[in-house]
Amino acid sequence: MPTNVTPEFDRQRQIYEDTEDLPQRIVELQKLLSLAPRHKGAERMRGNYRKKLAVLKAQLEKERERDRARRGGGSDEGVVRKEGAGQVCLVGVTNSGKSSLINAVTNAELTVADYPFATAIPTPAMMILEDINIQLVELPGIFEGSHEAGIGRQALSVARNTDCIALVIDLSRDIEPQMTVILSELDRARIRLNREKTAVRIERVGSGGLQIYGIQNFDGTKEEVFEYLRARKVNNIIVRFQKHTTFQQLADAMDASVVYVRAMVIGTKGDAQGSIERFEELETEYSERFDIVPTSALKQENLDLMSWAIYEHLDILRVYTKIPGRKRERRPIVLPVGSVVEDAAGKVHKELFVERFRMAVIIREKDKIKRRQVGLSYPLQEGDILQLTHM
Repeated sequence: MPTNVTPEFDRQRQIYEDTEDLPQRIVELQKLLSLAPRHKGAERMRGNYRKKLAVLKAQLEKERERDRARRGGGSDEGVVRKEGAGQVCLVGVTNSGKSSLINAVTNAELTVADYPFATAIPTPAMMILEDINIQLVELPGIFEGSHEAGIGRQALSVARNTDCIALVIDLSRDIEPQMTVILSELDRARIRLNREKTAVRIERVGSGGLQIYGIQNFDGTKEEVFEYLRARKVNNIIVRFQKHTTFQQLADAMDASVVYVRAMVIGTKGDAQGSIERFEELETEYSERFDIVPTSALKQENLDLMSWAIYEHLDILRVYTKIPGRKRERRPIVLPVGSVVEDAAGKVHKELFVERFRMAVIIREKDKIKRRQVGLSYPLQEGDILQLTHM
């Protein structure tokens, strides 16, 4: 039977086929699947693409396992396995209040001491936020040269793979020295915070020479790009500047070791003398780049605000399933922002609710239309209640 694909699907298929970077290839294939026709004639095609997606994800996981083993020398000490709805690493200089903050919002009893480096290895604790768990990981204090020291490399390797980084700034001390050392060490570890990853797309090809598109979006000339690529001995590549791009963003896109992580700033010890003025300084200098939340673990101030700010930075949403005639399930399905009904259905039961999908009903209490019948490609929102029906 004909598949009758749309022009958007054809364009996305070409992008997927042209992409060689493994993580990006997975992203492009997921986009392709979301655009695939849902009628019976396209079932085999969708099945083939889902198999390819599974293979690519397995390859990526195998590569990451090899990288973890190589970085850790085969040791599991300090390695933190992700748990809960998301993982957030707390990064700050020593004695900045990370342990006290985690103790205040979890059941953990981390060591709080007035001597440096009381936390020697990355240490996890679980924060309960309504009906989900979020893993907080305290990293050992950051110092100048952390990226070259054993304890620092170990901590930064955890930060590279986390879902969100919270920069912990002690409001009882000068702001600028703390931010300078933290941002510098993260940058040297090739961790880019709140940076636009999709500004430039790099596609390595076997032939065709140096192909540059969208040069009007680059802070420079085409000749400068050619010179840079030749200096790196790159002979065949496609570079697409999709948004405004700096030279550093181009260099980062060419470096496979660069990672992009969402980040926020948490000010601690908001009860200390002079903390209000230092928080205002922090906002003046860094609020354009980071969301900033002031807290006091001692006085239990703004901890709820901080917890929800962490949730928002994880880029996730909660969806609740419901059987007709019953109340919705108490525990939600947690999915990335941008997920569709098919993503939720696959987590419930792929064979029943994806391969034998009949229809779905979404209930949104705050919408004008509180109940609507939708298909697998329908986008989900935070708090949706989902009823699934199979054939």
